[in-house]
Amino acid sequence: MSKSMQDHAEEAPPAAEKIVPLVRSALNFQEARNNSWSAVVPRHTSKERLLQSGLWSVVSDQFRAFDRIQVIWEDRSAYAELLVIDAGRGFCNVLLLNHWSLPALLVSTEGLPPGFEISYKGPDQDAQWCVVRIADGVMMVKGQTSRDAALAMLLDSATLR
Repeated sequence: MSKSMQDHAEEAPPAAEKIVPLVRSALNFQEARNNSWSAVVPRHTSKERLLQSGLWSVVSDQFRAFDRIQVIWEDRSAYAELLVIDAGRGFCNVLLLNHWSLPALLVSTEGLPPGFEISYKGPDQDAQWCVVRIADGVMMVKGQTSRDAALAMLLDSATLR
């Protein structure tokens, strides 16, 4: 064998690594795993409580590993994202990915019927606390000294009976 042929033989590329194909169970529709869930928790729930299995015990059989849960406090004071590590009937192991405290709402809508807006218009004797019907902008209540008084007057009005 000539010297040039020997050099050529030594420079041959290494054998290609054998490709192992994925098995059928490695592929699922996105809807079958990695789901996103949304949960509303009571207002005084702590971040630590979110990680306790007991909070999720009734709904945990719906979760699969690597699902995400978006948690919203019912008073809109905070928002969190959780990752489900493991779950089954009656237990759930989650990891807290993020937690954000949200700014307080300036106006509470507690007790206010849908379609109405309550606001403080200022110290003026005619305005003060007012309730406005959102659909047409009609001022239903005006001149009340407190939010509770304006709400009570709206709830007593014939419009809502």
